[in-house]
Amino acid sequence: MPLHFKGLPPDSGWTIQRAEDLLSSLPGVVSVRVVARPGGEIEEIHLLTTTEVSPKQTVRNVESALKAHFHLEVDHRKISVAQSSDAVKVEEEPEPQKPVLIEKILPSRSESRILLLGHQVETERGRRVKVAVTVEWTGDEYTGEAWGADLPRSRLETVARATLSAIEETILDRERDHPAGSVTLALDGVKVLEAFDRTYILVGVNAVHDRDVVTLAGASPVEGTQERAVILATLQATHRWVRGRF
Repeated sequence: MPLHFKGLPPDSGWTIQRAEDLLSSLPGVVSVRVVARPGGEIEEIHLLTTTEVSPKQTVRNVESALKAHFHLEVDHRKISVAQSSDAVKVEEEPEPQKPVLIEKILPSRSESRILLLGHQVETERGRRVKVAVTVEWTGDEYTGEAWGADLPRSRLETVARATLSAIEETILDRERDHPAGSVTLALDGVKVLEAFDRTYILVGVNAVHDRDVVTLAGASPVEGTQERAVILATLQATHRWVRGRF
């Protein structure tokens, strides 16, 4: 069955707001968040839906809508769908004489992912590099920084350490309300791998909680810069461990 979108004619131009308005009109969608790179490439799409439409169908609807209206091709792996039996989709605007208050539903921190908002790499004197990584967790932003030698291997390790610093900030913020002992995320290493005609970044992390040490690992294909792949691999390595704590 073809999808219909109210008041949204096909257009090759798009903005995050227009894309979110479009996807909000899809069947069963309650809320939408689109994350895009400065150049305009969509990095992630997060949707909260009712249970009337399956997650797989919602993903297909998103792909079809973006392609039909904005000529955008989005990899299905960038689309995440969370369902809630309590969520209610409002299909029509309320009449002026009967205002309706709609509460925005956000996933709890334990249900959401730490998202990459951006990163900055600055070259300093003496062949040193400064890296700042900014992430978001349930609407709150956190920035981690690290310094290192401006050499190929050290540069990638500095990016990973800046990412771990940002993740530690999210944990410290959460533990102000729920103290659970000291936490340290230590970089084990960063490795560039060639496999299946593609380049991958592998990141190893040691999560230290009091006297316990857990070895974590994450991998990401290089689809942009190696620095961005390092950040995504580091987030993948730590995601389950961080969620398991809260």
